[in-house]
Amino acid sequence: MSILTHPIVQEDIECIFKIVGNDIYRLRGKRVLITGGTGFIGTWLLETISWLNKNSNQPCKVYVPTRNPEAFACKAPHLASNPEIVVLSGDIADFKYPDDDCNLIIHAAAPGEPRALIHDSLGVAEIIVRGTRRILELAIQKNVEGFLFVSSGAVYGVQPPALERIPEDYLGAPDVTDIRSAYGEAKRYAEMLCTLYHQRHGLPIHIARPFTFVGPYQDLNAGFAVTDFIRDGLQGGPLRIQGDGTTVRSYCYAADLTAMLWKILLQSPVGRVYNVGSDESISILELANKIVSFLYTPVETIVMSKPNIKSRPARYVPDIDRGRSELGVIIYTDIDKAIKRTLSWMK
Repeated sequence: MSILTHPIVQEDIECIFKIVGNDIYRLRGKRVLITGGTGFIGTWLLETISWLNKNSNQPCKVYVPTRNPEAFACKAPHLASNPEIVVLSGDIADFKYPDDDCNLIIHAAAPGEPRALIHDSLGVAEIIVRGTRRILELAIQKNVEGFLFVSSGAVYGVQPPALERIPEDYLGAPDVTDIRSAYGEAKRYAEMLCTLYHQRHGLPIHIARPFTFVGPYQDLNAGFAVTDFIRDGLQGGPLRIQGDGTTVRSYCYAADLTAMLWKILLQSPVGRVYNVGSDESISILELANKIVSFLYTPVETIVMSKPNIKSRPARYVPDIDRGRSELGVIIYTDIDKAIKRTLSWMK
């Protein structure tokens, strides 16, 4: 990729500006800390700010902690070389914020990939909880105007198969006897920390619960079904479905995700929680077949298990009606367009 923003991303950023509206210009002249800024979500937030600064005499300056500045420079050279995007060496536990104001914080740092959970569940939980506490303390010190915590739909635990979509007021929770719940339970407790800091210190907290996504800048080796399918499909296949293919998910496109996050930070009431994602459900087998259909080359799909006809398929699909009614959230990119744009970018 060149040092310029990819045309697909340019089009998506223009769409984000249209969705968010004039509130996006409130970022002008601000100092923003984005943890997890070099990851999938963070990179899209940085793209938005970079685009905003192009025609502004009051640029928004962003501080981005990272353990690997070199990897970020390879991934997004046009962002890493941007003078208004300041990379801070270190991780969530040891980076040093400079002697500067901090008006807004987006806390999105968390090792959420399946491979991280498999190898170090305890480490994942500790990073999420301790990291969140540290960033909340920094927010108090800097007297920030807004704090967006990027949580996860994993806080709900396993979605009952009979529940079509999970609303924000669903009171389910992760199974604390299962180490695979470490990520979701840690995010759940981190949300509680946000609530406590809001109550005790008046910190202006906003909480987003993202579900599953697809789009440019995703790590194709992250271990998620959609990234595995895209990677294997582009390499000629086969696509391997580890289960029986009946599990139901929904996949929100990166630009729609980014617009939702900005709307939550800039437009939502303090203390309010919102699901972030698409409510357009699709089975894993349907997803694999759809990706294959857009590759224009014959690729085999292998389903490792047979469906259990005695049980309902597992689901992980958000209800986003709260965002629709309160923030005017609209899903502009359906699953077909999302996959086509992602494949074009990945190629």
